[in-house]
Amino acid sequence: MKKKEMMMILGVVVIAAVIFIAVQFMNTQKNKDVVRVIYKSDTVLEFDPNKDAEYWFDGSYGKLMVEVKEGQWRVTNEECPNHVCSSTGWVSADSYLPIICLPNEISVELK
Repeated sequence: MKKKEMMMILGVVVIAAVIFIAVQFMNTQKNKDVVRVIYKSDTVLEFDPNKDAEYWFDGSYGKLMVEVKEGQWRVTNEECPNHVCSSTGWVSADSYLPIICLPNEISVELK
């Protein structure tokens, strides 16, 4: 093989290795997502969005539940006048949007 061909093969191998490492890093970062629930200005809970669960909270106006399922989370069963926070629907790290319940002074956001 000529020197030029060896350099080209080496270049392709280096580019493939960089792409592989970048993909692995991105997958690792995605699995480390943490969602936090904030009441007033205090973090009251941090949870892994990849573990299904239900969490109940007492807010300033009443109770609300954060449901976590298959890497997504939503607010449901909340006690507040307009139910705006539950109409936000399911949120995930890919389509991130904070969920804010103003009457209860609770927000749910990706850390």
